[in-house]
Amino acid sequence: MPDYSNIQLIFKDFKIDFETDLVLDEHGYLDPVVYNADIHFGESYLYHDNPITAFVMHQFIYFGIVIIENSVYFVGQYIFTNMMGPVMDNFMNHYMFPFAFPSLVRGQNTWDLFTLDFRNTQSPYIGDGWIDFFISGELMYAGQGCEMAADNLQFSATGSTMSQLVVSESAATCIANNVAKSHLGHIKLNTQTIRDLWGDQSLDLTTTSLGKHFPILEKKLGKDRALHGFTTFKDINIIFGSYDTDIIASYTVCF
Repeated sequence: MPDYSNIQLIFKDFKIDFETDLVLDEHGYLDPVVYNADIHFGESYLYHDNPITAFVMHQFIYFGIVIIENSVYFVGQYIFTNMMGPVMDNFMNHYMFPFAFPSLVRGQNTWDLFTLDFRNTQSPYIGDGWIDFFISGELMYAGQGCEMAADNLQFSATGSTMSQLVVSESAATCIANNVAKSHLGHIKLNTQTIRDLWGDQSLDLTTTSLGKHFPILEKKLGKDRALHGFTTFKDINIIFGSYDTDIIASYTVCF
């Protein structure tokens, strides 16, 4: 010693167990409240080309492992309660999920960037084998969100083995309106996009094909003149489970 070598520290069967509750803070983040904690490093091995160096170094490491395992048993709940909250916040990107979403309309090659705000609105309900999260669910576009009501959502019977996603009317309305404001809400209209949309290559978007509906186009522009334009949506409102109907969507369409 001193010596030079590649060093490998190997842990096998590493286990960490803890019991925790999740409590909402003022920022909409979840803070773990740990009650019991236990860590077992299992089998450890340190590799070094010099066996004497490997033995000495591993004894120091093993001594540290023993200290950690025993101290966590007594003070782990206090350590993890104050430590895991900020770690979770950073790991969850402060409960913001940015993603790119393509158009679902055939013939449209557009896409846009959105951010899903999944901060919590109340502490989750934790049961035996199940958990209910209550998140904002706001879909933000270009940094702009919506004014949403914190609707009281009802889940199915407790103990159900089915995972479920319950969306409120205000969240669905927010998502629809922000998608409509994005590039996805601007639908290109021309002969090719119309053909791709309906899967019919015989369709045309011309002054003559629209002559029955808009005779002024053929009158002003002439026969068989190719047309192109855009369709957009605004003032969307979503209603669930009313008037004997599952979903009602009211909106204004613009051409």
